[in-house]
Amino acid sequence: MTADLETLARVFGARKSVRAFRPERVPRERLAAVFAAAQHAPSWCNTQPWRVVVTEPPRTEVVRTALVTAAKGGLPSPDVAFPMDYPEPYLSHRRACGFALYGAMGIARDDKSRRYDAWLRNYEIFDAPHLAVVAVDRRLGPYALIDIGVWLGQLLPAVTAAGLAACSMASIAAYPKVLREQLGFTAELDILFGIALGFEDQASPTNQFRTDRAPVATNVTFLA
Repeated sequence: MTADLETLARVFGARKSVRAFRPERVPRERLAAVFAAAQHAPSWCNTQPWRVVVTEPPRTEVVRTALVTAAKGGLPSPDVAFPMDYPEPYLSHRRACGFALYGAMGIARDDKSRRYDAWLRNYEIFDAPHLAVVAVDRRLGPYALIDIGVWLGQLLPAVTAAGLAACSMASIAAYPKVLREQLGFTAELDILFGIALGFEDQASPTNQFRTDRAPVATNVTFLA
């Protein structure tokens, strides 16, 4: 590999989902630089369909409280339906992630109370000082979702390279009404996911686990 590719591979390898954050806010210029890097992501006909609102304190706390209230008292109603079934091998990957995460937190499989508390942490945004909420104009159709996936794939390594931490999460999209009320998303935008942003709490057991990756040959086939 060239030196540039080796550097990029190290950043990709260092990226992880962080589920416990320190409370201090990130300077706006540092956040803006991360999103500026991701803005170079390619998209269909250069449509650049990602629409993002990033909260800072004290707005983050207002949104956090509203999400927790919704999660405790309302049924989920995402704009884009969540998967209901995971056929193999996707189910095994999903279960391995869950086992590793709950194991790191010391939560037994039959401990329903602590599992509920762990689930609620999604809506507490893992105590992150910032939340980015990502939406797309539904009139653009499914290919715009691919574009936003590409954009996210550039944003998360940029977060890591900037010395910050993130966790992308679909969970908050279960309550889009709250996010529209709090963040001003217009009616034609489907809310897709959120990204918790901040500085990692390195002392938290939650952040000590890492998911594994299958060999490249599991996902990629080369034909000569």
